[in-house]
Amino acid sequence: MRPMSMFSRLCARLWRPVAAICLLVSAAGAAVLAFPKTHEVLGSAWFHAALWVLLLVFVAVTLRALWRRRWVSALFHAGAAAVIIGGGITAGYAKTWEVGLVDSPIAPPEYRQRMIGGELVTLGAFMIDTYPDGMPKQYRTQLIFPEGEREEVSVNRPLRRNGFTYYQMSYSKAYDPYGQQVWQTHLTVRRDPGVAVTFAGYGALVLASLLMAVREVRS
Repeated sequence: MRPMSMFSRLCARLWRPVAAICLLVSAAGAAVLAFPKTHEVLGSAWFHAALWVLLLVFVAVTLRALWRRRWVSALFHAGAAAVIIGGGITAGYAKTWEVGLVDSPIAPPEYRQRMIGGELVTLGAFMIDTYPDGMPKQYRTQLIFPEGEREEVSVNRPLRRNGFTYYQMSYSKAYDPYGQQVWQTHLTVRRDPGVAVTFAGYGALVLASLLMAVREVRS
């Protein structure tokens, strides 16, 4: 038997378990990427090397499936590769800003404004909705952007604008220059260019899994 023929048969037998193992490892890697307290893991050389190996394996399997016109398999492994790529983009290029803005018209500008991603963002108003007994029900922040456009962000309703996502986190008491008590709103702003690639990858995985299930039912 020719060596190339033996190698082809070996690859044909091993690629499924290898792909399954790689998928499990990549899923674990994606879970690690989802938690912000794992920067020491993300920065390690072994983690980067493992991601590169997984990515190369998935790309190779995708190309092999395309060559053999196995479209569902190609979609599945391409989705896994996209998840890894998106996670890598997130780890390398995502940025987060913690922003506190004081709701007082007499406060200095630096207390009411922040420069975020090259854009000056100003606090328009901070509002607290309460229940009849006075307990807070919802709190909202109105932001003013350079062109004068006003946008609102509240709990569980983030604001997405120009690739940035604004989250309403909390609020606290503050004091203006005259000692009067005012509110300070606390926002988290995040820019993550990898999230679209990651979600596209998960979408491809789900679609491929559904197509596999349909194929198994019909066979």
